[in-house]
Parts: sequence; structure tokens; C-alpha cells
Amino acid sequence: MSQKAVSNLVLIIKIGLCVLPALALIVAGNFFANIFLPGVGDLFFPFITGKNFFFRIVVEILFALWATAAIFNKKYRPRPSPIFWAVLATVGVLTLSTIFGENPYRSFWSNYERMEGLVTHLHLLAYFIMLISVFKNETDWRRFFYSSIAVSFIITIYSYLQFMGKLEIHQSSDRLDATLGNSTYLAIFLIFNIFLLVYYLFKDERIFARGLFAFILFIEVPIVFLTATRGAILGLIGGAVLFALLLVWLEGSRRSKVLASGIIGIVLALSGAFFVLRNTDFIHKNYVLKRFADISPQEQTVKSRFTIWGMAFEGFKEHPILGWGPENFNLVFNKYYKPQLWPQEPWFDRAHNVIFDWLIHGGILGLLAYLGAFILGLYTLWKKQSDKLATAVFTALLAAYFSHNFFVFDNLTSYFMFFAVLGFIHFLAQPASLKPGFESAKKPGFFPAGSPFQYIAVVFVFIAVIFSLYFVNIKPLLAGQALLNTLKDMAISSQSVDVILGDFDKVFGYNTFGSGEAREQFSSYASNALAFNVSNELKIKVLQKAISEMERQVVENPKDARSYLFLSALYLKGGKIDIALTTLDKAQELSPKKQQIFFLRADALIGKGDNKKAFEILKEAYDFDPAYSEAAKNMALGAVLNNQSDYAEEVLMKTFGNKIVADQNLLTAYARVGNFKKVRDIWLLFIEKEPQNAQYHVNLAATYRQLGDRQSAIKELQNAISINPQFKAQGEQFIEEIRAGRNP
Repeated sequence: MSQKAVSNLVLIIKIGLCVLPALALIVAGNFFANIFLPGVGDLFFPFITGKNFFFRIVVEILFALWATAAIFNKKYRPRPSPIFWAVLATVGVLTLSTIFGENPYRSFWSNYERMEGLVTHLHLLAYFIMLISVFKNETDWRRFFYSSIAVSFIITIYSYLQFMGKLEIHQSSDRLDATLGNSTYLAIFLIFNIFLLVYYLFKDERIFARGLFAFILFIEVPIVFLTATRGAILGLIGGAVLFALLLVWLEGSRRSKVLASGIIGIVLALSGAFFVLRNTDFIHKNYVLKRFADISPQEQTVKSRFTIWGMAFEGFKEHPILGWGPENFNLVFNKYYKPQLWPQEPWFDRAHNVIFDWLIHGGILGLLAYLGAFILGLYTLWKKQSDKLATAVFTALLAAYFSHNFFVFDNLTSYFMFFAVLGFIHFLAQPASLKPGFESAKKPGFFPAGSPFQYIAVVFVFIAVIFSLYFVNIKPLLAGQALLNTLKDMAISSQSVDVILGDFDKVFGYNTFGSGEAREQFSSYASNALAFNVSNELKIKVLQKAISEMERQVVENPKDARSYLFLSALYLKGGKIDIALTTLDKAQELSPKKQQIFFLRADALIGKGDNKKAFEILKEAYDFDPAYSEAAKNMALGAVLNNQSDYAEEVLMKTFGNKIVADQNLLTAYARVGNFKKVRDIWLLFIEKEPQNAQYHVNLAATYRQLGDRQSAIKELQNAISINPQFKAQGEQFIEEIRAGRNP
């Protein structure tokens, strides 16, 4: 291949790399996705999957082109450096931890919700190698970072439109998330670009460019605060102060001293004002400021973080060298689950701390390799290159990034920016003799020039990439679209069960990492289908299909308590109580203190008529943490079924401040033991909350009839008729029966 052809390939690679920052704009099915992923519609977890498939597809195509260029010209191979070896070591350790971890399949593929795993780290490595191989001068890097800044500007405008109510906020009503779908992801993406803006604000000599960068910087900083991401905000503030101090130390000019004084003065003034006003309505009525005012060791989020970190440390001690494998924190979370975590989401898959996440994913070797990239990046900035501005800016950036990650975790966009910064630091440290102008016009590749082996190698590269494009991207992408279409069909009440079954069969037919999430969705659908107005034969068909799929899930994930929990719930729906209990025993072995497992075991025992054993199990779950409302209600239910109504009232009073609560299961328990006065009182609570619910009034009428209070029963039926006129004919028939002394 001629050197001109190789140069053209490299130009295409550079353009492709400069397009990659657009991944932050992509949400499956949105305007930008239609531009960069034409033909790809909505996907499951659209904020995650769209970005990741775009990144993987583009990287694989560019990597094939890069490999071709590197084969024909040695100039485009990566030059080794401490940073290069650190990145390579990190991916190498993750590869080993994937192979020897607890669930290699999940470690490699991850799932739609995260789309990380080893497969993403391999793509990040390919991306990093291309960056340091083809970006040979400052112009290349400037164009790349300018494209990132341009994307951050678009995202900032999007964020302001969310703030003004013109666009929907996806995560919550208060925290901006733009096209990232998560306020934390938005915050760290902007922080990277804010520091890039600072660097080029000083670096670019064009007045117009400086003015534009100053404007973008001015409007981006407030968005970070409006994400209300405390770790990111503290990281940004700390990074700004560190940058100011470093600038004075490294430059010592009057301009740097004035700038540093201004930055530190603003930070001190704002911090002082916050401290003085922290207990005022102004602070507590502002969601962002209130989150900072609420920081204390007793705050629920803070307490939960410390608890989860302790669980992660216990997991690390079990597998200290290579960890549990990427994406396997869920196994640690289940095994070392602490009952006081009940106010949080029930299934964590991250430790929310970069140290503990890496200890679980890759053990001590993984953590050391990851930290090595930071440390060697800082070493390179301070010892191997002479750009003082770069030293100050990127040292502060790495500090801000690490501070942010101490309380949350990485995602594709943050990894993308981190690897880019590492690549730039690698470039800064390259000797002048290796930069453009000092290279020969032509260098041989891996094989002698004109060797047929060069072309054979290129063919193998493209075959491998085509294989990867299909199995790594196209199949999972199609499965994700099929799963989302299935969920849409499920939301249509008139959609036939056969259609839904066909939808799920299509998803499972792709046989991708998305099958696990599809099985859980199918499990929930099958449980609800038992209440559908369809034939028993069809209900049984759906349930058996769901059980079959969840049994496969258990086989594929034998150490995941969550899979056993889903399967046991299906067994109970099908009346297979004994096998459900056996399955729950395995779940409890994997997660000894998970309250949901105790609740389901008690349900199974109640179904067998063993109320005494169920009561013992519910009491054990309740004693873990009596403040847990569900545990208290279930404890009361068990007490009622064992004729201990006084104890049930004592439990409810302790947790809710009332002897009765509006709970359907508790109501059913009182009905089973014939205590219809309590049933009446609970229905009255339901009606107090929803007075226009006609069915509640009908149910209360039935309870009054059980108590022999026929006049009150008639009154409640009349109330139901007034609320729902369509009930009139049937309601009047019931009233006539009651007045005649009969029991309708």
C-alpha cells in the first residue's frame, strides 16, 4: 500500500476520533442517534445503550483502519510510555479477573443497564492506542478537544432548557441530566471539559477563541452545581483551588497571582456565606444547597455509603488478588448485605467508590494498575514534560476526577474523557526527536515492504472486525430493540398474550447478554398474567415458559441470589411450594440477611399452612431492623395469623404510630382469622386515602355485611353507585338482596 493511501487512512481515523465525543449527545432514538446511528431506533436503557453501541461500532471500524496503517507504516504504532504500560496493565488485570472471576460471562458482557465489562475496556484500550498513535502534534489534539468542548456546549444549552422547563428532566425533577440521563454522569463530563476550557483559554492566542472559551466556561460551571452531585461539586471546587495554587507556584507571574487570589477569594466567600446561612430557609428551600447542608454521618446516603464500603471490604478480603471479576459487585452486595440498607434500592451493582469498586472488579492488582495510570500520569506531568500550564490544569483535573469518583463510579463518558487526557499527557512527554519534522518520510511496517503477508494480515484484521461488529454490536443491538418493543406491547392492555410470548421468543432467540434482563421482565409479566382475563391454559403456558427461562437464568448465574428469588416467586405462583422453598434456601445461602428472601419464605410456609414457622421467619427479618416498614407489616401479619393480634398492634404502633395500617396483606390476614372489625377499620383507612375509589366502598360494604351491619353496607353501596354510575344496576341488586335479608 502506498504511503499516500496510508496517510488518507490516518486522516479518516483522525476525523473519526474527533467525531467520537458526540457519543455524549446520543440517546437511542433521539435526533443525534438518528444522525450517528442511522436506522437504530429506541433501545432498552436508551441513555446507556445508544452511547455504547455508537462508541463500540466506531472504535472497531477505526481500529481496523488503524491496524492497516500500522501494518504498512511503523510510524503509526503506539510509542511505549509509563502511561501506556499502566493502561495496558489495567486491561490485562481485568482480563485475568474476568477469566478467573465468579461470573466470567457477566464480567465480559455486562448488561444493558451498565454496558461496561471487559468488552468495553477492550474498546477503551483500542481507542487509547489509536489516540496516541495517530495524534502526532498539538493541532491534532486541539481539534479533538475542541470537538469535545463543542459537544459540552450543546449539552450545556440542553441543560439550561431543562432548567427552564422547556425540556424534560429524566432522572428527577430537581437534578439536571441532559442527554446523559444521569446527573452524576453529566457533572463529571462537564468537569473534564471545564478544565479543557481553562487550558485552551490560556493556550489559544486568538482573542475570539479566548472570548468564546470564557463564555462557555462561564455558563458550564453553574450546570455542574445544578446537577446537585456533591462529589463532583466538591471535586470541582477543590480542583479550582488546586489549579490556582499550582499556577502561582509554577509560574509565579503577577497575572497568575491575581487569578489565583480571585479563585480562592470566590471559593472562600461562597463557603463562608454557605456556613453562615446553612440553617436558613434560603438554603433549605434550594435543593442543591440543601443536599450540602444535610451532609452528616447520620444522613441516609452517607450512612449507606459507609455500610456498602464495609461490605465491599469484606468481599475484597475473600478474593484479594484478582477480585470477583468486573460487574460482579452484585454478588458481594448479596452475600454481605446489611439489613439496615432497606431504605436504599434493593440491588446494588457498584460500591459507589472507585477504590472499592476496583478492589472488587480486579482485586489489589486491578486497583494498583488503575491507580498506576493516575500516578504515572501525574509523574509524567511533573517530570517528563515542560508545559507548566498543562501541569497545573491536568493535575487539578485528575484531582477533581478522583474526588468525584470517591463517592460514585465511572461510566463510558467519564472513561472516554479520562483516557483522552491520559493520551494527551502521553503526547506531551514524547521527545521532540519523535514528533513531526524529525520522522523519516517512510518507515517499514511489521513485514518487508510489498510483502504479501501485509495484505494477509489486513484481511485477518477486517474479518475479525466484521465478526466483532456482528456479535458484539449488531446482535445485542437488535435484541435491545426487540426487548423494548416487547415492553411497549406489554404496556398495551389489549395486546394478546400470544403476541407478547412471540416478542419474548424473538428476544431470547438472539441469545445475547440481554437475555438476563429480558427474563426478569418476562417473570414479572408472567406473574401479572395470572390475573388476565384469558384461558387457564394460556396462563399455564405463560407461567411455564417464564419458569423455564428463569431456570436457565439460575444455571447461568448460580451464585446470584436475585435469580433464585425471581424463580422461587414463579414457583409459588404455580403452586410449587416445596420446590420454591428449596430455591429460597439456596437464595438465602447466597444472601443470608436479605429481608425479601425471608418474606417470600414466609409466604410459601403460609401457603402450606405452617403459620408458626412463617411467624418465626418474619420475626427474624423484623428483628434485623424494626424500623423497616415492610418488615413491620409482615411481622404484624404473621402475628395475626398466629392469633397474636395484640402483638401485631404493638409492632404497628412502634413503627407507624398506629395500631392499624392500610395494607392489603394485613387486611387479608385479619379476614382469614375472622376479625372483620379490623378489616373494616383498614378499609376505612383505604377510603380515607382514596375517597373516590368505588371498589373500596364495595369492599367495605361486604365487610359491614359480614359484621351484620346491613344499613352501613347499603350506605357504602350507595356511595359506590354515586362514584361509579356504571355500577348502579349491580349495586341496586346487591342492596335489594341485603334488604331482603339475603347475603349477596
